[in-house]
Amino acid sequence: MAQTINTAVTRTDARRKVTGAATYAADVMPAGMLHGALHCSAIAVGRVVSLDTRRAAAEPGVVAIYTHETLPDYQSVKGFYSGGPGSASFWPMEGTEIRYSGQPLAYVVAETAAAARRASDLIEVEYAEEPAIIHMDPEESFVIGATDDSPGMVTTKGDLQAGLDAAAKTVAMEFVTPFQHHNPMEMFSATAEWRGDRLTVWMPSQSVRTLRGGIAKAYGLPETSVRVISPFVGGAFGSKAGITPYAMLTIAAAKAVGAPVRLLVTRPQMYTVATFRPEAVQKFRLGADAEGRLTAFEHIEISQTSRFDNVVNPGTHITRAMYACPNIHTEQRLSPSDTNTGGFMRAPNEMQTFFGLESAMDVLAHDLGIDPVEMRRVNDTKTHPVEGVPFSSRSLMESYDAVSESFGWADRNTEIGSMTDGDWLVGYGCATATYPTNILASNARVRMQASGNAYVELAAHDVGTGTYTIMAQIAAARLGLPVKAVDVVMGEADLPVAPISGGSTTAASAGSAVHDACLRIGRQVAATVAAQSEGPLAGLDPASITLDDGVLRGPNGESQSLQEALAATPEGEVEMVGEFRHPALTDKLIRATFAGGYGTAGPVTPEFAMFAFGAEMVEVRIHRFTHEIRVPRLHGAFAAGTWLNRKTAHSQLMGGMIWGIGSALHEVTETDKPRARFLNANIAEYLVPVNADIREIRVEMLEEQDDYVNPLGVKGIGEIGIVGTAAAIANAIHHATGKRLTRLPLKMADLLET
Repeated sequence: MAQTINTAVTRTDARRKVTGAATYAADVMPAGMLHGALHCSAIAVGRVVSLDTRRAAAEPGVVAIYTHETLPDYQSVKGFYSGGPGSASFWPMEGTEIRYSGQPLAYVVAETAAAARRASDLIEVEYAEEPAIIHMDPEESFVIGATDDSPGMVTTKGDLQAGLDAAAKTVAMEFVTPFQHHNPMEMFSATAEWRGDRLTVWMPSQSVRTLRGGIAKAYGLPETSVRVISPFVGGAFGSKAGITPYAMLTIAAAKAVGAPVRLLVTRPQMYTVATFRPEAVQKFRLGADAEGRLTAFEHIEISQTSRFDNVVNPGTHITRAMYACPNIHTEQRLSPSDTNTGGFMRAPNEMQTFFGLESAMDVLAHDLGIDPVEMRRVNDTKTHPVEGVPFSSRSLMESYDAVSESFGWADRNTEIGSMTDGDWLVGYGCATATYPTNILASNARVRMQASGNAYVELAAHDVGTGTYTIMAQIAAARLGLPVKAVDVVMGEADLPVAPISGGSTTAASAGSAVHDACLRIGRQVAATVAAQSEGPLAGLDPASITLDDGVLRGPNGESQSLQEALAATPEGEVEMVGEFRHPALTDKLIRATFAGGYGTAGPVTPEFAMFAFGAEMVEVRIHRFTHEIRVPRLHGAFAAGTWLNRKTAHSQLMGGMIWGIGSALHEVTETDKPRARFLNANIAEYLVPVNADIREIRVEMLEEQDDYVNPLGVKGIGEIGIVGTAAAIANAIHHATGKRLTRLPLKMADLLET
């Protein structure tokens, strides 16, 4: 596949995006479309005593106002963490109960968006308010056990206390990460149009199949009567993964009013009508001998959840896979509070847990007087420390070696506070990055014509990662065509099944299905030309003919280009549906994916443990008087199997590292504790890095072969870049100042207080 794979290919959709020609869900405006607006709760816990819509209904342009008393009935879908497609199990506007601040209470439909929003502001609500708590209480947390169908939430190997007693040094530390919200550039929206019993929904989605299946079930419709369209997604990061209340309310309002309705969710409302990253506490106890080898490893993670959903994004599954240790105990706990349900946010299990793990490893290395890189090296392992199976590939130390050379780690003076530049204290820090390789089933349809054109169709999504380009590259490589000759169609539920775009799975799973469809085309054409009376492949056993970069090759050197062979067939074109079915996928998991769920296998199978690995190194500068924190350099090296597109892969890794800087230094959802609500619910006060914050970012992509994960040898890269950054920055701050910060974001005030 040398023709287009592992090369830098410009996005096929680049011109459409920069010129505004790319169509996003909210760009579609069906004839006769009306506009929706939400009125949301001003309290967190209680009930609605009265809801007065008279002033709102009198606003010019208002068509209808729906409340819990007037909204048409539909069957609520289960929440994701209860095995369903919904973003939460509690559905608003089904009664008077209020369970979180910002909960939708009324839905306004008007002729214009401005009229709808004006009317929503005129709705008057009388509340019976009850006390609410927004922050979790770790002391009142509870263990997630195997009885919750979540095996491995408590894991013990060996004797932890014996390992601690045998250690030359031990550390016991607690790390805190805050609420965070996704804030994609493309805001949430939903447009619904009913034509009799047939429904079309346009909305940005990471899983059009999940949407279609859940909506059809809610209304008792066959899935063929529901069409879901999401051609492009302008950022998601986990926030557009399930069926949200605002989508179902829009569908219900459109049905009731008898006209298409579009809802554009406001930026403040985005903080409560979808998911977020819950706050979390990581508790670590580590012990190591004098050479740095771990003798004991304990990780207890306590995560915030809503009162009505047990949100389980288990980070302990990942941390216990990282380093060799004979005595391990991990525990996953939850602590509920009065918010909407949290969910997935880029690297949902890894970002917060590796801030704790890699900071604790740095502390242990410092206490032992061992270089932090060498601390990772002596604990590197080729087998999973708990499961005992080998890693399908593991290039962790190769990543450290590469980034050490790039960064100049050898120039580091190990003494705390010894490196300065005028009034700036300089610190170096490092941390491990990793992401599990998750496997899901996928289909894809590919059609090739003798004219040299090919068409790829599948119900996958481009959430800004370059999926259109990657799918075209794979087909072009296998069929021997230029990338520009391949047209890719995605983002519609009617297309061949592809999995949810989450967990860094799309390129591997959906791409493998495209790969398989192309091989099937080769076999089909080979069978046809082998049966002919003349030609270079005539008379050969079709099973002996292989497809190699668009060339059909016989066992004795016979060859013919696939395009020429296709031109010799009566039809002049061929269409095949490819499948990706990894041996680790059970029939149950495959059925789950085809039903719109998350039927994932891995990262641990009976044969192998599957992870991508990387290492990051950072330079920080801290002004000795103002304590201003700057990050002038951040380098990362990563190994993730086959690189499909070196340009988009580099962008993904670099983007993750930049987000890592944001998570470390900027990003936090502030809260109003007495009222249990999110405060900085806007893009002005919710801080993210800007150009002035980002200096030198260097990404190295190592070559790695992995023949087990999938036919392409691809591992996910969309999330690994963010994983190690916060810990590397915290470790560098300690090197510069001697102060160990254990709460994100890392602030100037923390340096003054510690």
